[in-house]
Amino acid sequence: MARVVLKDVEKVYPGGVRAVKGASLEIADREFVVLVGPSGCGKSTTLRMIAGLEEISGGTIAIGERVVNDVPPKDRDIAMVFQNYALYPHMTVYDNMAFGLKLRGTDKAEIKARVGEAAEILGLQGLLERRPKELSGGQRQRVAVGRAIVRQPAAFLFDEPLSNLDAKLRVETRVELNKLHRRLATTMIYVTHDQVEAMTLGDRIVIMDDGIIQQVASPMTLYNQPINRFVAGFIGTPAMNFIDGGLEKDGDKLLFKAGDSIQVPLAAEAAQKLAARAGQAATLGVRPELLLPAADGGKLSLRGHAKATVEVVESLGDEKLVHFSCEGQTFIGKVDPQVDVRAGEKAELAVDAARVHIFDPASGENLTCTAPRYEPPDASRLPGKA
Repeated sequence: MARVVLKDVEKVYPGGVRAVKGASLEIADREFVVLVGPSGCGKSTTLRMIAGLEEISGGTIAIGERVVNDVPPKDRDIAMVFQNYALYPHMTVYDNMAFGLKLRGTDKAEIKARVGEAAEILGLQGLLERRPKELSGGQRQRVAVGRAIVRQPAAFLFDEPLSNLDAKLRVETRVELNKLHRRLATTMIYVTHDQVEAMTLGDRIVIMDDGIIQQVASPMTLYNQPINRFVAGFIGTPAMNFIDGGLEKDGDKLLFKAGDSIQVPLAAEAAQKLAARAGQAATLGVRPELLLPAADGGKLSLRGHAKATVEVVESLGDEKLVHFSCEGQTFIGKVDPQVDVRAGEKAELAVDAARVHIFDPASGENLTCTAPRYEPPDASRLPGKA
């Protein structure tokens, strides 16, 4: 078990393409951290640099009590689970799981004990004599995880391990990975492009975009206090709505307004913080579940309102997604399935104004974010070189 520290890590490919730009991150011993972001954001490259499969172009990586910049992958005391399983097709499940230990000259009795323990943890006891072609996708993934477990590494690295599974298996395997982390109490670093996986698995989530770490926080902090528009739009399904407008003074209040149809008062703390921005353009961020039918707005501590037209209604059984248009802009509300709403109708909406966000239209910064900024590790947190 080990903490993992990255300090100012860079990856520059031939031709000057910077895939990772000054990544600094500290992952605590036994923590489950998820790296998430869109394709090409640098998350897999970061994981591969931790594993030693990609050379770093700058910075420092430490695993446990040593810097591993120049340490080969086999000596980093990590185990990696890949997207494509990477099983040997001619070997049995037992031999696939035991292969790495055999290469290290581990005693046969020790190999048998470790494979048996991993098979019990993963429910593979009855499959040890089968070959990969005789297994389902979910079973193959469990074998790949088992091969990592038997090595008893300081840290596990997962590179989009569920992306080849169907939706039902992904849910089941997510649950099993959560249980596995609790049982093994080992550091785990997990890469995915799926925000649902990130939200359900991670103790903390690292949001990346264009090679840069945008925010590091717990799942609910990211959801409720995104640091910028990118994070706000990436986390949450459906995504946060963004409505362009401006801030205006109304007596001792500060309002967000978009035309004549959308008016949202800001909470006292936000109004005080943004008072100097009155008369300036702003972008309102509001989660779909914070848009309510006007009749339900009476229970809100701070209420805004909007007059919109219903464009599309999507019934999902346990909820309805309603697509609205207003002032030339579109947004989505998430409402109770019993609410009677139809395309083409006019709708009066209440807005839970106490939980909205205001973004700077130019920089994308969340001007109302109260979450503490992530402080990357300083040089004193790095151990000596190996």
